[in-house]
Amino acid sequence: MKILNCNITYIKERMTIKRPFLFIVFGFIASFCFGQKVIQLTKQNGVYTILCSINGVKRSLVFDTGASTVTISMRLAEFLYRSGKLKNVDFKGFGRSQTASGHIVNNMAVVLRDVEIGGLHLKNVDAVIIEGQNVPLLLGLSAIQKLGKVTLSGNRLIIDTSILTNPQLSGIRTQIESHIDKEEYSTAIALLKRIESQDAIEEMDLFNLAQCYCYSKDYNKTLMYCQQWMGTYKDTNPFHEPDICYYMGLSYMGLKSHYDADNWFAKAIRLISVDAVERTSREDANILSYYYNQKAVNYLETGAYDNCVEAFDIATQYRMRYLGFTLEDLCAGKVKDERIGTWLYSISKLDAVFLHKEEAAEQYAVLAALCGNQEAIKFCEHFKLNYTMVHYSPVKVN
Repeated sequence: MKILNCNITYIKERMTIKRPFLFIVFGFIASFCFGQKVIQLTKQNGVYTILCSINGVKRSLVFDTGASTVTISMRLAEFLYRSGKLKNVDFKGFGRSQTASGHIVNNMAVVLRDVEIGGLHLKNVDAVIIEGQNVPLLLGLSAIQKLGKVTLSGNRLIIDTSILTNPQLSGIRTQIESHIDKEEYSTAIALLKRIESQDAIEEMDLFNLAQCYCYSKDYNKTLMYCQQWMGTYKDTNPFHEPDICYYMGLSYMGLKSHYDADNWFAKAIRLISVDAVERTSREDANILSYYYNQKAVNYLETGAYDNCVEAFDIATQYRMRYLGFTLEDLCAGKVKDERIGTWLYSISKLDAVFLHKEEAAEQYAVLAALCGNQEAIKFCEHFKLNYTMVHYSPVKVN
């Protein structure tokens, strides 16, 4: 789960080969095509072939539904290597395969970075180099199973790319997780909407739609998908419920409905927080530190400064629990953590500016400086406050 980074600025501002019959297929492509793709086949010596491009080199391709692997000839592999189209990093090691005649042959595993067929691109194809193979490239079931619906009509191959197969869905979902990890939310949403259009949406898809719309700041759609998730999976698959509540809190906060936001943040916290801070698991403590941080920011936007200070203080406690530090460690200057420093200095400024608690403000500023917060360090130096260590009597919540 990714958490929005909202904090102090509000205050100052992821092998056998069989041959029953042959026909062309295209694999799982990097950019999806919709509708139908019709490819003309050429029949040569009893097999169907078509021109293709392998790492930019044009050759003929044979398609075999009975083959379980993608294979290329030794001759082609040597040519690709000599011309720089296959690199050392593309070779994955040695193995053995059984041919259609039943013979066991040695092979070498390799990755073909790009196979282009009729304008469609198959990326990062796992293949094996077979010594003695006559055809340059043979595509087998490892690629066929990733296709849409395929129909052979005479010398034409019709591929319905609008119907997603299970392997395609799996591949799309892998791409979605990668785009989310890279914060490419609009791309992830486009792929998720394609799954949705196929009536193939699952719990994780719905969850990802909610979080992607949330981090894209489309809060109305976030609420729509959160509510859809609640209505469908709340009782049967509750693992994501705290995060769904959190996204709803963020969305209501973004829509300036702070009362509703606080209620949803509180619900997210209740679903996880079942014990005292010191007995909370470190994983849960990490999540709760973010939830309380966002709860604090929500209080800040409404001017509830006492509540804001309390929430930042609890966020700090959970963060230290996650990192394995104690309050004594904090006072001894052993905690060097940017988030803790930010939250502590936020408390300091709230105490100084809004709550007029100068002594508490200084104490929290010193603790923030001990964590390495640069603003706090400048503050302490300006007012000549010693921030090298604090006597272990940490200030309590205001």
